[in-house]
Amino acid sequence: MFSGTVLVARNGKVLYTGAFGKANKDHRVPNKLETRFNIGSIGKTFTAVAVMQLVQNGKLQLADNLGKFYPECPFAEKESITVHHLLTHTSGLGDYFEHREFMARMDTLRTVSDTLPLIFSQKPAFAAGERFQYSNSGMFLLGGIIEKVSGLPYREYIRQYIFVPCDMMTSGIVQEEEILPDRAIGYSQNADGSFTANILVIPPAFSDGGLRTTVGDLLKFDQALVGEALLSAASKQIMFAPSSQKPTYACGWETKEFFGQRYVGHSGGADGVEAFFYRFIDSGYTVIVLSNYHNGAEELTTSIMALLFGKPYSLPTAIDANFRLGYRLQGENKLQDAAKILARNLAAEPPHLLSLFFAANVRIRGGFEVETALNYLDRYLRLAGTDSFPPAGIVWLQKGNAFEKLGRRKEAIRAFERSLALDPQNQAAREKLKKLREATSGPAKKKGA
Repeated sequence: MFSGTVLVARNGKVLYTGAFGKANKDHRVPNKLETRFNIGSIGKTFTAVAVMQLVQNGKLQLADNLGKFYPECPFAEKESITVHHLLTHTSGLGDYFEHREFMARMDTLRTVSDTLPLIFSQKPAFAAGERFQYSNSGMFLLGGIIEKVSGLPYREYIRQYIFVPCDMMTSGIVQEEEILPDRAIGYSQNADGSFTANILVIPPAFSDGGLRTTVGDLLKFDQALVGEALLSAASKQIMFAPSSQKPTYACGWETKEFFGQRYVGHSGGADGVEAFFYRFIDSGYTVIVLSNYHNGAEELTTSIMALLFGKPYSLPTAIDANFRLGYRLQGENKLQDAAKILARNLAAEPPHLLSLFFAANVRIRGGFEVETALNYLDRYLRLAGTDSFPPAGIVWLQKGNAFEKLGRRKEAIRAFERSLALDPQNQAAREKLKKLREATSGPAKKKGA
């Protein structure tokens, strides 16, 4: 089930390593500890370190605004968006991955100037510093700033000032079309059980993510940040300081707790990419899990961390794999395929509850087998406890949506009323209820008519 590599260390001393699955399924090449994985958004931590190095050396200030480096930016907000806002995802900028032209133009996006038109066509959603909104665009712009300030291409800066000092000789910022020994090809599973390689759909590698590395090299990076090989203690304190808008995110780093244990790190994900890199501040544990198969790595990472701290854990199962595949397929709007996969988890008694809910959800969204969806939701309500997720209010909202699809307005109204009674903050149920009541009563008659 899991395909990838694992490393667990304490205070820099390796406690466990392992390699599983295939780096290349077509040629049956196994993963090994030297296999180079795409680590997705973990690459943002390298960008954060690079920015803080330039700040530490007096070449850049966190208060510098976007307009200083991108005068061509069309937004008036460029004067109020700072480097710090970009690092903490509080700039208000959008995400160029979500641009309607991104996938069609992805093969041509190889420089900052190639990508700026996409970024600068998405207006800021809110004033800088107002709130947190994850933004690949903001992190991408930081790569351009690093290039402008240092006079080096981003990939060369990272090589000279991070990879070389850390002796990370197997790491690099490499595009999918470039030749790279020991590369792990990413795979996504299809509904029929086959696998599709991610080579044609993986985003370009740059400052927002996508560099290639090994578990061993990531441990070197981690330990360099324990000491002061890359940054001073003062710079690290700033970099790891939680954002006031989102206490679980700092400057390009996640900063969270697991069973009361504080850690810093990041996760990364894309088609055929799952990666986790966490260091626990007080205990000194480092957990690194890199995978080239979009299923199972997150559960494995959580189980490893639970095991380290003596907490209950369970290893990923076939049920977990089926659910994650079904969930991914519904996110890609492949609703019929998702329904088939989720059905695998419904035969047992009791069934997997989340699979039961989403098996209903995809049918309602797709408008097929809606009566079956209602039966699934009723079954969920009978089996779920008071602390189950999703809660009953959400389930009744879905029942209302199902009745509405079937044209059974009165039953839909009653379901939305029940949803609101259980969850008075459910705005979706409130709006649906208002719309249905207006449609049922018809337009108000004018006086004297």
